[in-house]
Amino acid sequence: MSQVSVSGAVSGIDTASLINSLVSVQQNQQTLLKKQQTQAQKAADTFGNLISSLGKLSTKAKDLAKTGAWQGAIASSSSTGVAASATGSRAASLTFDVTSIARAHTRVSHEAVGSLSTKVATGPVTVTKADGSTVTVPTGSGSLADVVAAVNASAAGITASAVQTSPGQFRLQLTAGKTGASSAFTVGGLTGFTGTDVLTQGSDAQITVGANPATAYTVSSPTNTFSGVVPGLSFTVSRQETGVTVASTIDGTKIADNVQSLVDSANEVLAGIETATAWNATTNTGGSLVGDSTARTLQQSLLNLVGSSSAPGVSLNRNGRVTFDRAAFTKAFAADPDAVAARFGATSSFTAANGVTGSATFSSATSSTKAGTYAVRITSAAAAETWTADASGDLTGQTVELTRGNVTAGYTVAADDTVADIAAGLNAAATAKGLSIAATVDGTSLVLTAGRVGSSSAFTASIDGQPQTRTVVGSDVHGTIDGQTATGSGSQLTLVDGTSGAVGLSLDTSFTAVDLASSGGGVGSVTYTPGLAHRFVQLVQQQTATGTGMLSSAKSGRESAVKTLQDQIEDWDGRLAAYRASLQSQFTAMETTLAALKSQSSFLSSYGSTTSG
Repeated sequence: MSQVSVSGAVSGIDTASLINSLVSVQQNQQTLLKKQQTQAQKAADTFGNLISSLGKLSTKAKDLAKTGAWQGAIASSSSTGVAASATGSRAASLTFDVTSIARAHTRVSHEAVGSLSTKVATGPVTVTKADGSTVTVPTGSGSLADVVAAVNASAAGITASAVQTSPGQFRLQLTAGKTGASSAFTVGGLTGFTGTDVLTQGSDAQITVGANPATAYTVSSPTNTFSGVVPGLSFTVSRQETGVTVASTIDGTKIADNVQSLVDSANEVLAGIETATAWNATTNTGGSLVGDSTARTLQQSLLNLVGSSSAPGVSLNRNGRVTFDRAAFTKAFAADPDAVAARFGATSSFTAANGVTGSATFSSATSSTKAGTYAVRITSAAAAETWTADASGDLTGQTVELTRGNVTAGYTVAADDTVADIAAGLNAAATAKGLSIAATVDGTSLVLTAGRVGSSSAFTASIDGQPQTRTVVGSDVHGTIDGQTATGSGSQLTLVDGTSGAVGLSLDTSFTAVDLASSGGGVGSVTYTPGLAHRFVQLVQQQTATGTGMLSSAKSGRESAVKTLQDQIEDWDGRLAAYRASLQSQFTAMETTLAALKSQSSFLSSYGSTTSG
């Protein structure tokens, strides 16, 4: 604010300095407010930093809590021709012979033409696939170049090339986009050629397990990659060979790295709290949160959480920090990966009611889910869509079709096909189309069953367009968790919202109609126990949730105080300006009065001298 000097020429008083001193005394109140505002802002910033550090901790904890995605095994292969990879945390081994490599079906024109502009088609080209489905491809001018371009741009799933076999000689080569026996196809409409020959027969990759012909078995794959033969282990073959061994061994190294990262993040939060609440007795100064109960409560919550977790390798030291013993962790993990995962992720145990043979197992949980035991009631179990098709008559030439959404798989019945042949052909067609529907035989009927339960498993079955009989409607599980209505998706039951501590809990159920009948629906109870990582996530949510979190509320409170203090500071600016103006007015009036008195005194003195003379 501006400071106007008031002359003290008459009074001889330095009124400007006097006014500044008087205003300065009053300004001490504003200075105190500014100091309080600075402290409140520092506290708000510190709470913000702690929230940010907790966010990093939560991110790492969420990742570690997904124990189903842990990479706790490493793969090895005895052959350079077989590449192996491991998933999960299982040890496994398999020895086999590679008897066949997967190949993509390839055809080539019987003869060559003289140029790319030579006309090789007078109309559309028709591609017929192994499952009997067809794709019609318009070919433009019908030139070799246009046919190649049209096939490549179509939905046929085939790559076309004009191969120059010698100068000025071109043959049309067509290759399936996928490998496997189901990649076979034929081509019609290429009038410029006498036909096409099979260059490479589409075939599955095959391995044979076992040296004894009486017990050995063969495993096939439409690609050169085999997955699911042994849980947690997949491998890709590249050549025929014998005596290959692939294996996965337990190795907790990568997971230990993630645990160390989690521990580092927890210590970052603890260090931030310690710095913010520290007091220096020598300088009589402290951190921005000295004496703040919110920070101390967070610190104690973190320490109690770690101390009570029993997580292998994780403990507290005497300095209030989290420590990680990598050797102890990897030893425990090698001995029992599932037990270690339970200490970091989450587990559940199910206590079945009398007569119940099914179960409810832990699938997932959220930061809202609290440890506890919750009753599970099932009102209807999940079911897989099922149809039957009458195959008692002569179906020669008729097509049995399965349709789910916009995907249809069909098999055209050949002469002398048995019901078992039809089922086998339909299964092959469904697999080629990616439809998880299995056909089995029941007398003279086909039983068609979805490979998964739930409403999403619905499909239709027909023979030459005539709908068959649906015997089971695909349906989701329905029921309650802790007495509150849960949402079903397939066999998974989730308490999405409510007032229960089980909110966010998802369970995989496997109950039957018999279970429901024997228990009246009250199939049992599930006990949920969160591990260290899940508990970290929950703690961060409790501390940082907008509107309800302790830290976020404390930060908002400090920010509100900063705004309130700013209003008071600005109010003091006006009050001080008014006070200065008042003093200046008063001192100006005083000087004016003194000047008048001085003038009168001089006049009287002059008048007296004249009179006496």
